[in-house]
Amino acid sequence: MLSIFKERFYAGTHITTPHISDGDVPAGSGGINREGYTYGQLRRMPIIPEVMRGVTDPVVRRWAEECNARNRAGFVMRKTDGEYCFDGLHVGPKVRLPDKDALRRKFGRMPSAAEIREVSYSLLREEIARQTGLSVAKAASVIGNMLDCVPHEDISGWVYMVPNWAHKWFRHRGYVSRILGEE
Repeated sequence: MLSIFKERFYAGTHITTPHISDGDVPAGSGGINREGYTYGQLRRMPIIPEVMRGVTDPVVRRWAEECNARNRAGFVMRKTDGEYCFDGLHVGPKVRLPDKDALRRKFGRMPSAAEIREVSYSLLREEIARQTGLSVAKAASVIGNMLDCVPHEDISGWVYMVPNWAHKWFRHRGYVSRILGEE
């Protein structure tokens, strides 16, 4: 359970580290973690063996292995300015997102949340396709079907894949909320 926070400030950014028990089992939110792994297990192996068995593309496998290797000592969830930071759980490429002015130019107006997400997800799928040599459609399948990940648009303006269990368990606001809130 989220309870005690360690706090620190870095260059005007408020960073907290919530205490989460390694014994907690992420669950709910549309059926995440049906395998029943504890948070302590998942933070040391974000891409679980059941998912790894289905990763057939060598580039995608390398990304998943890099995520697991990076987190062997245990991922530590932080909050930056009140929002969960998934950066340490990223799998594969990170893509810079357009700022609000660029989005307005593209659409000729302030876009909707769905339109912003479509831009973000397209950029990520295109980068995955570029790095793997897969089609954009197959790149989309890599995210959800092969890796059991989701695109995460972080509040600082980057999109990248994170494991589905983490993204759904840690409720958060991100890039879309920030862009729409800047009006």
